[in-house]
Amino acid sequence: MKRKILAAILAALCLMTASCGAQNDGGSAAGSPETADIQQTYDVAPSEVTAAILLEIPINSAIEKGVADLGAYFSDLDTSGITEASYYMCASGAYPDEIAVFRFSSAELAESGKAAVQTRLDKQISVYESYTPDEMYKLENAVIEVKGNYIYYLVTSDNVKAKEIAEGLIS
Repeated sequence: MKRKILAAILAALCLMTASCGAQNDGGSAAGSPETADIQQTYDVAPSEVTAAILLEIPINSAIEKGVADLGAYFSDLDTSGITEASYYMCASGAYPDEIAVFRFSSAELAESGKAAVQTRLDKQISVYESYTPDEMYKLENAVIEVKGNYIYYLVTSDNVKAKEIAEGLIS
């Protein structure tokens, strides 16, 4: 009985995978008028992205902040368009490490939020360049990306790896 259930689940997964591939290969050339107006959307919880990054690249004394707290750190960020967020930072403030993933209700709102995230990064650079100059490599190589309805902001000891993880999940 267990084998039949497992076989049914595997068959369903294969069918779903095949149908997704068929939709992507739907015969229209990339950039054609049929596909030019289609807006890509993603569906992953921001907390899943931050958890995956933290699993690979831990933050010393990490603490999570909620959407209600974002205004204290991202002062110019309009949080009214955020549908879900996950934000971790070093609780002691000794290190500039931060991982933030925001999901907005639209791609336009996400794009408009990018400047507020850049403002946060600029403030962090001005604080840490004299406070802990040895940590500046994290800020100088920070990642701020908008992808669909998401913004991700990565200040870690390995921003390249953090970006790869984020891109792999928000795809």
